[in-house]
Amino acid sequence: VSQSRYWFAAEEDISGLDDLGNIQLKEGKTWSLGRGVKHSMRLTVKARIERGGVLFDILLDGEIAKYRPELEALFSQMREKRFGILVKDRNGYVMQFGRPGEWLSFKTDQQTGNLPSDRNGYRFQFEGSMRAQPISFNSIIIDNPNIPAPEPDGDPVRIYLNGLLVATIPPGGTFAITTEFTLEYAILP
Repeated sequence: VSQSRYWFAAEEDISGLDDLGNIQLKEGKTWSLGRGVKHSMRLTVKARIERGGVLFDILLDGEIAKYRPELEALFSQMREKRFGILVKDRNGYVMQFGRPGEWLSFKTDQQTGNLPSDRNGYRFQFEGSMRAQPISFNSIIIDNPNIPAPEPDGDPVRIYLNGLLVATIPPGGTFAITTEFTLEYAILP
């Protein structure tokens, strides 16, 4: 999966499919942007033969960092719904999964881990089966601005100069150094 992002829309926000088979949202509804921990997401599409034809089993799973009450509230609502999802694959295509009568379910598993190196967050899954082969999505994606953004993963970085702490940078933060001198640095555990 490219860039650890995907989009999802609840079944009740979907009006149907257009002539090309693209999911169409109801008036005023938008796609919700989901993000996973970098390099944690995996998309699996397995074709299997069933009576009456081929069935495609869809699984999108990944990790979301840190437990937060607003995420748990959102996930609690999502666990009771079914979804259409869009996923940008590693080939650059935005693929669509889910269609009327064949939407995907959502589930999570939250863990804090035992060790500092263990993941502290959620493992999530969108999963379902479709009779139609998944297709490329050829429409405009408008994001929902009300979905909480995930916290960056990792611990703060401390910057020392001549043995003195000069800055603590949170995960996802930046620190700029402008100097005429050559700098040497070491990343310590």
